[in-house]
Amino acid sequence: MNQTIEPPSTGPSEVDSRTLREYLAEALVSSVFQNSEARLEAEARFTQFAEKLVLAIDEARRVFTPLLEKALPIIQKLVETDWAAVFDEHEKAFLYIADCGWTPPNYIGIGELFTLHLKSPEELDRYFVEGFMANDAENLKILGETLKGNPELSQWHPLIDEIIASIRAGHHRVAIPTTLTIMEGYLTSALVKVPLTTAKNVSPFKVLEKAKWHEANTLDAMFWKAGVIFLSRIFANSDFTQQPPTFINRHWILHGRAPVDWTLSDALRLVNSLTTLVFLFVTVGQPKLEAPKWRGEGKTSVAHHG
Repeated sequence: MNQTIEPPSTGPSEVDSRTLREYLAEALVSSVFQNSEARLEAEARFTQFAEKLVLAIDEARRVFTPLLEKALPIIQKLVETDWAAVFDEHEKAFLYIADCGWTPPNYIGIGELFTLHLKSPEELDRYFVEGFMANDAENLKILGETLKGNPELSQWHPLIDEIIASIRAGHHRVAIPTTLTIMEGYLTSALVKVPLTTAKNVSPFKVLEKAKWHEANTLDAMFWKAGVIFLSRIFANSDFTQQPPTFINRHWILHGRAPVDWTLSDALRLVNSLTTLVFLFVTVGQPKLEAPKWRGEGKTSVAHHG
């Protein structure tokens, strides 16, 4: 019973039921079944199994070969893609939008995101206003429901309802100081929970900046970088004795110093950024310290994987 069983020399493309039957009969059956009747029955059963196996292999080959032929060019392209360059382009788009006062809303896809850096700030404002207010403000309503779906915002649910309702009713100015109140309150509570600060802190954004989550060389940090760019404009220090800032500013608005010339796009950008802030803390979290291996490595050819 110490017989060494060698696999058949026939390659996978040449396998048939006869090869399997002869192999099983000669190498396995004769050594396991000494009784001739038992051996014949085993041979018959193994033959049936071999025939079914070959049929299954043929069917699998018939189905998957065309699929593989179609997939190979795609796989080749994926392997040869310079993912570091793709990441950089993605990052540039994110940061450009943030610098223009927006964070990417949930309803736009990656492909669409790549085209937004071609728009001017004014064109971006019009683009996002249309996107949020189209179809009876469907995307704005979804934004409100998304915010209310987070238990960390439960204390502000009545305000969220009124913010969305006021914007839809054309009273967008009312939404701006209210959204800023929620934003600062949530930012503080999220930083306390991490924990990076205490509830006594009155400058939560400075705490977030000092944490330097946006400076790591990772994908997570890219999201934080876009968020911090936007928030840095909202929470920017500004001397009340100087001219008011041209961008909505938390200090000027909540201290009653700002002229109330806010636009619909100002209200929408704030509500959308509140959703982004929640996303950053809940979904992204604190960035990892190490960058992904593919970042900065350039192209990889198929030969490297051979």
